[in-house]
Amino acid sequence: MKQILLIIFAVLTLLITPICSAESLNVAVEVPLIDANPYHKPYVAVWIETPKRQGVHTLAFWKEQSDWYKDLRQWWRKIGRKKSPNYDAVSGATRKPGVYKLSWDGNLESGKQVLAGEYVLHIEAVREQGSREYLRQRISLGQNQVQQFELQGQTELGKILISIK
Repeated sequence: MKQILLIIFAVLTLLITPICSAESLNVAVEVPLIDANPYHKPYVAVWIETPKRQGVHTLAFWKEQSDWYKDLRQWWRKIGRKKSPNYDAVSGATRKPGVYKLSWDGNLESGKQVLAGEYVLHIEAVREQGSREYLRQRISLGQNQVQQFELQGQTELGKILISIK
């Protein structure tokens, strides 16, 4: 009887243990100063997908008029047009030039942790009377390993720093 209780306890412990340990994904996004007249602040989306291109979570969505949402083409096709319940929680106004820090603890809208494994972090920006830029980086979540990446935008995005701890 004691062995059966130990087995039940072990199984229950496995079932309630988070699937992905409590890592923190931190992203610093630079919106560069662009000499343009008129200057319009860019619409920006930052999100996570599986390697098979299935949307998982939006970390940030900076916007103004809904007519322009679809111009963030990659994000719109995967997450935006589905009106995911979480993108309202992470949306805000477009941002002036500067560095903006984002952080995500791996929790999904459901309250569950994202599954441990390989993912792709996407950063997309588009500016009215400007250009479009799209960057991505493969990352691992739930591996309990420190990861750091640096991406460099060319037009609408500046330096992107990614850290997983």
